[in-house]
Formats: sequence, structure tokens, C-alpha cells
Amino acid sequence: MRKLFVLLSLMVICLVTPAVLAQELDPLLQLLIEKKVLTSEEAKQVQNEYDKKKESEKKETKKTVDEATKPFKSFSKALEGVKIGGTYYLAYQNGTLFDAHQEDGLKSHNKFVLKRAYFDFKKDVTPYLTTRFTPDLNQDSSGNYNLRLKYFYADFKWKGNNAFSKPHLEVGLVHTPYLDFEETMNGFRVQDPMAVDRFGIISSADSGIMFGANFGPPLPKTYQNEVTKAYPGKWGSFAIGIYNGGGYSSKEKNTNKVLMGRFTFRPLPAYLPGFQFTYLGGTGKGNNEPTNYSEEGIFYNERIYPDFDINLFMLSYEHQWFTLYGLYYEATGTMSGKNYYVPSDYVAGKVDYSDIFKGYDQKGYSFYGNVKLGAAKKWNLWVRYDYYDPDTKGILDLQDKEDIQKRTIYGIAYKLYKDNLILLDYERLSHTKKYSNILYGTTTIPDEERLQLNLQIKF
Repeated sequence: MRKLFVLLSLMVICLVTPAVLAQELDPLLQLLIEKKVLTSEEAKQVQNEYDKKKESEKKETKKTVDEATKPFKSFSKALEGVKIGGTYYLAYQNGTLFDAHQEDGLKSHNKFVLKRAYFDFKKDVTPYLTTRFTPDLNQDSSGNYNLRLKYFYADFKWKGNNAFSKPHLEVGLVHTPYLDFEETMNGFRVQDPMAVDRFGIISSADSGIMFGANFGPPLPKTYQNEVTKAYPGKWGSFAIGIYNGGGYSSKEKNTNKVLMGRFTFRPLPAYLPGFQFTYLGGTGKGNNEPTNYSEEGIFYNERIYPDFDINLFMLSYEHQWFTLYGLYYEATGTMSGKNYYVPSDYVAGKVDYSDIFKGYDQKGYSFYGNVKLGAAKKWNLWVRYDYYDPDTKGILDLQDKEDIQKRTIYGIAYKLYKDNLILLDYERLSHTKKYSNILYGTTTIPDEERLQLNLQIKF
């Protein structure tokens, strides 16, 4: 039996060897063997030498290509995890602005404007670290375009748990806790800033540290896809920060730091996931140098170092077809250190001596509503109303300097693609402040109006 097995094995080897040899040899060499020009051994030797030469040339070619493409590979590797984007606000404006030198107190304007331009660069350094660099192009009062930094920070991220999902820590020129949150509900920042930003009470970014997270796990994907992906915590979200206080367009002028925190609660996530209650609190000193008043008088050598405080309350509801929110705030002074009472505001017996050099006591409220139309939700009709009282104590009114402002905005927008849109809006602003008119004497500032066609480009 063993001899039979050996015999069969030898037969198989004899039958397979010519086929293997035929597969290994070049067809031309195989033909030369058949014509008896070369023996099998000679052909195999020629084939081996050719294969060695071919393999050597292949390695040499690969080495040359690797050397030539090395810079591109390094560049390609550096671009891994990079996200580049931008947001541009372009507008045509036609309307009237207050001008005390005009007979009717109004000056017409008709112009094309590049309102803002952001270039956004993000890089995932590691799975837990992202960096962001965002320059901001804006136009000053003289018409010059200036480039400045809006954001420049490192963002450390964690997965979190069911109690606090997606926690992250921003370090550098970072978000302040509130304005980015409101702008996710009001997607028409292209029209103009939100209320507390417009009046200069707080800034959207500042140098410091900001920590934020969601309360609870994220809401279901269906809600995020149909309504909003922003701040999707089942029970809400929060953000707390410590800042210089001057905002992203000013340097630190004192050693004080501003503390601000936003806390948003979603009380009925199972029934009304879009309903949220938000509180924003902030405290610190305005971004002023702690200097003393230098002019002679009863306030000589008094410290000009106004406090800054804000308390803001918001109720909001987001639905796939509409958004509604209302907010109310009270503030003392501003982050930047502006809006404080000066010695000329003092009236003995009517104004407390201690009020001078303190920040204005202010209050205001804002209402916003947006309805989406059409199966694709491309059309948006919205309205906004802002009320601002810069001096709830009435100190400015004693000098006819108080200016309670009421602003109404109507808008219709069409979304071209994702966040790229065209917006037509009409804005009317009324005042209570009085001025000296060359024809009518002391009279109230007339209402200002503006019709604006905006184009928002975002990529």
C-alpha cells in the first residue's frame, strides 16, 4: 500500500511539473524550448535573471516616486481632519437714519454693503482635541475693511455619559455662553445682531475659558433631523465661562475677570422636546482702566470703574414648522465698560451721589417668531420686536438724554441650499430721546426706516 502511494505521488509530480514550468516561463522562452533552441534549464536561468532585473527596476521606480511625492504626502497628511468653511453677509440697503443737521432730522442712504465675512478653519488634532481659527472681516465707520480675529481656540472634547453628554472645554478666544445659543434659533443673523449684542451689553466672543455640555443623553435623531441639531441634550444644556471682559475686539484693560453662565432646561422632553427655559447670568467689572476722574468738582478723584451685571430669562419653543421665543433681561453697565453715569448726570436731590460712575441700569425684551412654508421648508416668514430702556432709574431723562428704543423687523427669506439664503426685511426704529431741530426746536428723534435685501453665503 505504501509503495502504491509513493508511485502515485511520483506520477502526479511528473504531470504537474511541466505545467508549473510553463506558467513560470515567458511565452517566448517556452517557444524556444519547444523549438529546441534552449534547454529548460537555460530558459529558466534567463527567466530568473529577467525577473530579478524587473524587480530591481520596480523597487527603483517606487523609490523615485516616493521621493518625488513625499512633500505631497506630508501635505495630504496635514490636511487630514481639516474642515474649511466661510460665512458672508452681503446686503443692499435703502432707508433713513437720524441726522440732527437735516431739516427733518433724517438722512437718506442707498448702498451696497459687505456686512461681515468669516473664514472658518478647523482641524481635528486628535479624537479629543480640535482647534479653530476664524478671522472676521468688517467695515468701520470710515469705510475701511479691517480683518480681526473672532475665534481662535483649542476645544477639548469628551464623550461624556448619560448625565452630561458631549462635554467640551474651549481655551483661547472662545464663545461666550449665550449669543451662539440664540442664533441657532434665530437663523437670520445676516439681518443684524441679536438684541443684547446690538446694544453692546455682551459680546459673542472673548478671551478666556468656556466649559459646556448637554444635560442628559442626546434627543432622538428624528428630532435632530427634523427640528435642530443644536444643543440636543434631552434635559437641556449649559455653558460657563471666565473672560477678560473686553470682547474679541478689545484688549484687557484691568485685572478683573467676567464670569458668565447659561443654563437651559428642557422640562418635558418626551412630550414637548422643543420647549426650553433659559437663564443667563453674568457679573464682573466693565473693561475700563481703573482710573480716577481728573476734572475739578465734587467728583474729583472718584474712581471710574463701573460694575457689569446681567440677568436674562428666555422661554423658547422649536418645532419643525415654526420657532417662537421671548426673552427679558436686566443689566447694569456692559462688558466693554461703556454706558455709565457721568458727573453731568448728577442732579442734587434727584440723583444719588453714589450712582455717578456706575453702569446704567438697563432692561429690555425681545420677541421672535418664524414660520416655515412649503414641503421643502425653503420659505420663511418671520417677525421680531426689540424693546430697550437704557436707564430704568430715569437719571438720563432728567437731562433729556434717555432714549427708549422700539424696533420692529419683518422678514421673508428663501433658502437656496442649506444655510445659503436670500432675505428681504423691513425695519422700523422709534426713539424717545429729544434733540434740537433747526426748524422745530426741541423735538423727538424721528422714526428711522430701512428696507434691506440680504444674501447669506455659507459653506
